[in-house]
Amino acid sequence: MFPTSVIRKLAKSEDFFAETHTFTSVTLDLVGPFDLDAMSMAFDVLLEVYPVYSGHIEQGADGRFQIVAADADLMHPGIWLVEEGEELSPVYQLDQTEALINLLVRTGGNHNELTLYVHHSLSDGTHIAGLALELFTRYTALVTTGDTGPVTPQPAPEPIEVLLEQRGIQKGQRSGLDRFIPAMFAHELPPRRATSSATDYDHPLPVPTARARLGKEETAALTKFGRKNRLFVNNLVSAAILLAEWRIRETPHIPIPYVYNVNLRPLLDPPVTATGCTLALGVATYLAQITPETDLVELARDIASTLQADLSEGVVQQSLLHFNLQYEGNVPGLADVVLSTNIGNIASAMPMPPDLEIVGLRSQFYRASSAVIDVYGFGVVGGELILEHHVDAAEPGKPLELVLALLRAASLEYQH
Repeated sequence: MFPTSVIRKLAKSEDFFAETHTFTSVTLDLVGPFDLDAMSMAFDVLLEVYPVYSGHIEQGADGRFQIVAADADLMHPGIWLVEEGEELSPVYQLDQTEALINLLVRTGGNHNELTLYVHHSLSDGTHIAGLALELFTRYTALVTTGDTGPVTPQPAPEPIEVLLEQRGIQKGQRSGLDRFIPAMFAHELPPRRATSSATDYDHPLPVPTARARLGKEETAALTKFGRKNRLFVNNLVSAAILLAEWRIRETPHIPIPYVYNVNLRPLLDPPVTATGCTLALGVATYLAQITPETDLVELARDIASTLQADLSEGVVQQSLLHFNLQYEGNVPGLADVVLSTNIGNIASAMPMPPDLEIVGLRSQFYRASSAVIDVYGFGVVGGELILEHHVDAAEPGKPLELVLALLRAASLEYQH
């Protein structure tokens, strides 16, 4: 056994993802000249800036999970490297007991793929975007100037519970889930899917994912349509997802509970940096009462106004003090919950050397659990709306086809 030191125990908001050995990843498709040696050096610098990721997760004698720093002589194994068309080596496996971050580079001449894997207990979408930004900032500096720049090691990120306590935000009376109470046990529901979150695989496996996108012109048209109706694109996408789910479920009399993440970093006072917190998330809720007459814009406006009211009352900000953040399981007596997360726009502000361009982005969940997971992800990347559906289902792409059809139809007047 190597000597180790405990950095800190995981908070309640982080525990679930250690129990299920959950990692998330972002894959960037790169076109243009790529310097593998420079990327390897940039990754080393990333670990110097964020040394916590050189550690791993262990379960202590008290049964609680904790972040552990290994002996200084134990180095991070470095990047994983495979050639285009080559299968990933069995040696390259996500393992929270060995590493909290991994970088895979798939080389292919002028077209390369880079995948950054991060343990989900320590990183939400905004956090992993911050790590990717740091990585490419160092890489670009090295390629263009020969120097990655000064290194200032950062402390381990705090859990959301600590940040809320520091800002005087306390647990209130409402969790947000109380919005679903009128629909609980009020309807005869179809058989449920399994919701056990037991860890039953040797290592994390990818969750099956369907993907779709709107082209740049279509996305621009949707943005113009949203501005005309004083709505953000994410409001319209949320409404389209719920309308698509309503059609697929074929239970028109049963309302659909909707839960989605809200990035709290810019909403806190003082605000929090991208990597200053592990899971700086609030949970927003909405109960969709959909009928054949429900309009996309009408539904999107109600979602937006409900969120604004909950933010104004501070419900979203303290929501995680009421329950665990997780992507599996459903509330008893309630129809299956629709979950969504905004993957943002990682590519928009990413520094790049001359002639190197990000042409695609994908996110992925990995977990060592066979429990049902059903999460929509969406964001705008390179001017295109990206839609993802992380779900183990027979036709995972069917809802996305309906979502795209609804959005295209709504913004038709702005399409050329």
